[in-house]
Amino acid sequence: MRFLLSALIAVVLVFGCSSSKSSSDSGGGSGIDPSGGSGGPAGPGQTYDYTISAGSGHVYIYIPTSYDPQNAASPVIWLFNEEIFQWKAIADANNIILVDLDQYNETQAYVDKINEVCPWLEQKYNVDKARYYFAGWSAGGNIAIMLTDANQTFVAAAMVFPGSGGAAPAKPAGRPNGAKYYYAVGDQDTATHYYPGCIDEANYRAQQGYTTKCDVVQGCGHHIDESKYHKRQDAWNWVKDFNLTN
Repeated sequence: MRFLLSALIAVVLVFGCSSSKSSSDSGGGSGIDPSGGSGGPAGPGQTYDYTISAGSGHVYIYIPTSYDPQNAASPVIWLFNEEIFQWKAIADANNIILVDLDQYNETQAYVDKINEVCPWLEQKYNVDKARYYFAGWSAGGNIAIMLTDANQTFVAAAMVFPGSGGAAPAKPAGRPNGAKYYYAVGDQDTATHYYPGCIDEANYRAQQGYTTKCDVVQGCGHHIDESKYHKRQDAWNWVKDFNLTN
């Protein structure tokens, strides 16, 4: 069982994600830490509507057309104010399960949903528990970074389009190299904490020993159109080799 502690401002938030398997006894499919699940309700190319039992709301889980639990454990991208359609082609080409948390700017609700969905996902699908990634936009990007900061032994990397999390925390003892951080920001974004704020944040984190990358999208504002700029593809190309062991 893995417990994840998430601190945000003065509020302490807790991720609790458990799995019946560990890296030493997981079976089925290659991966760093495969969960071995193989009995999910949605098949390849389908989206499952998971209804949250605590409170209200939904989580939408997309299974890529390339999903093959016997041969490979799937990385997972958790979406914070991002949309499945923005990632679908990338997911299909790279065997990525997408989890749309369907939430906006409510950190506790994000945490509650991850707490509930994560153990279910690990049981039902063969996911690579060492390759969980957070992807967010705007307020969702801010939260994705802050929750990554507080959960670096759970999240391999954060990708934001854009997002800003503030000062870099100390790296956890369980992961001395720390999480990885990708930023994309338009040079026409009118919010200064995004442009040039994302550049400054990425540089500061790099100075603190974190691995970071910041792509500035010329002529682009706050919305970064994937069909035009392909920044999510660029982000995946950069983070895909990062996992909890490096």
